[in-house]
Amino acid sequence: MDNPKRDAFVQQLRSAPSSSGVYLFHDAKDKVLYVGKAKNIKQRVQVYCREGADGRARLEDLLAVAARAEFLLTENEVEAIILESQQVKQHQPPMNVLLKDDKSFLFIRLDTTHKWPRLSLARQQSKRGEFFGPYPNASAARRAKRLIQKLCRIRDCNDITLANRSRPCLKYGTGLCLAPCVDLCSSSDYLQALHDARQILGGNVKQLVQREQALMSAHSDERAYENALRCRDNIRALESLQHKQNVRLAADSNFDVISIDVRGAYAVLQYRDGEWLHSINGFVPLFGDLPDAMSKLLIALYADGDDIPPMALLDIEPDDLRQLQDAISSKTGAKFEIMLPKRGQKRALVKMAQRNAQALRGEQRTVSWTTLSQTISSMFSLSPPRVVDCIDVSHLQGAQRVASKVRFVDGQPENSSYRHYIVADGVGNDDYAAMREIVARVIARRETEGLADLLILDGGAQQLACGQQVIDEFSVDLPLLSLAKARSSKVGIQAEERVFSSGSRQPVVLPRGTAVRHFFERLRNEAHRFAISHHRRRRESLRLVLEKIPQVGMRRRQILLDFCSGDLSVIANAKISELTALKGINKQLAQDIQSFVRRELGS
Repeated sequence: MDNPKRDAFVQQLRSAPSSSGVYLFHDAKDKVLYVGKAKNIKQRVQVYCREGADGRARLEDLLAVAARAEFLLTENEVEAIILESQQVKQHQPPMNVLLKDDKSFLFIRLDTTHKWPRLSLARQQSKRGEFFGPYPNASAARRAKRLIQKLCRIRDCNDITLANRSRPCLKYGTGLCLAPCVDLCSSSDYLQALHDARQILGGNVKQLVQREQALMSAHSDERAYENALRCRDNIRALESLQHKQNVRLAADSNFDVISIDVRGAYAVLQYRDGEWLHSINGFVPLFGDLPDAMSKLLIALYADGDDIPPMALLDIEPDDLRQLQDAISSKTGAKFEIMLPKRGQKRALVKMAQRNAQALRGEQRTVSWTTLSQTISSMFSLSPPRVVDCIDVSHLQGAQRVASKVRFVDGQPENSSYRHYIVADGVGNDDYAAMREIVARVIARRETEGLADLLILDGGAQQLACGQQVIDEFSVDLPLLSLAKARSSKVGIQAEERVFSSGSRQPVVLPRGTAVRHFFERLRNEAHRFAISHHRRRRESLRLVLEKIPQVGMRRRQILLDFCSGDLSVIANAKISELTALKGINKQLAQDIQSFVRRELGS
């Protein structure tokens, strides 16, 4: 029998994101029934779409009343484990048996209030000492603690034992302690050990991992497998220290993390007392650009003055940032700060909010072409375009160049007007000559294919100059722009998307999230995709031809492909001496290859 509620729930599960995180099942009254975690949510929840699901006895009861699924995305499985625990404790779902108790995850603590700081484990953070973690399971925490003792030799005995020792204990003899209890180390040595421990617990373990890997390899070569096994366990413990998590933070951390994507889909992660307590998501219905959307969202979130944290982390700067800060501060009488983090843990939190916003299912936000066309017109001082072409020149590993032209009409692709081009011989690696040639060929076909209202070249100022030179030579009226791709590095964005035009010496920077940037990027990416796909199809067809030649295996085939640069006529017209100069090809084989290729080409 059809069950519309069940069908809608299953459809939600089928559109789940392919990411690590936590999933929550709600009933019709929005009460949380079940909380689960997964390394890949989409794969995990598909089991609930099948009749009988995964065979657990209570699952039929759960699926009979489940009405809605909610997905919370994390950066890795460690965060998912911790977040699942928090969600179960917060919601107390009736279908979860485990995790409801108040038992917390383990932290590693350095008690720095003592002259000789002590290494220990703790389940709750306090103001006494430094805390690292939490760890997703007790064995990982204990293994990490033992590893710190082995590498840094910090004491773990209690203060009473420390004060009453007259000779070093067994841990000193086994290399697990510096024995500060009987003054066998100096204060400076112990401080250095503490520094090393902080580095390791902070996740800076790359060199140590490399050292343990080298030791493991050496032990394996010597067939000392027990020692190699210990090295492997040390590596795993060190790697577990690298998994930084963004679910539980410092106990006094109160802030919101907010992200909006180009559709207007938003995610708000609310951190209270250091824990990811709640998330809000949805769509901003009407907005001009992303800065405008962020302003509208902040006003909606904090308009009533309830639950306003002292800080919000954003990925998009609102137009009226200072005015918003002052207005929200006036609601609470306390300082409210807006931050746009560029690096570190706060940046990682913003990225997690971005992934949650992007995972939100919903319709792509559309802007009418009339509006978009008018915006392009005003930005670049040209008539509102209806037909826009984009040219991309591409090559693979320096092989023969190909180019593509794609055409969008009223903002939508017109596939029948897509064109492929093979760049003529003699151009070599000259990008600018290749661009001049393709622009000339496009204009030469204007009588049969027509000219666009606007031509966009993939490239920067030099590509624009080459294209403009050809347009001037043909004396045609063709507005021209070039689009330079955004550049980024590990330290952040170095340059945004930039548009060069003949009438301006400085490029126009396209702000992130705007409809114009989205359209230009879509156009450029489609041209690049079309060029690359043609290149790959040509190379694959050549490979299939060469596979038919007797005595030509994989290596010789690759040598011939590199020699002809994707053009079989090069082989057909080559001198036999040129072919025999190739590695692994003798005179007889060269003649056989050339005869076969000529037959294929019909020459």
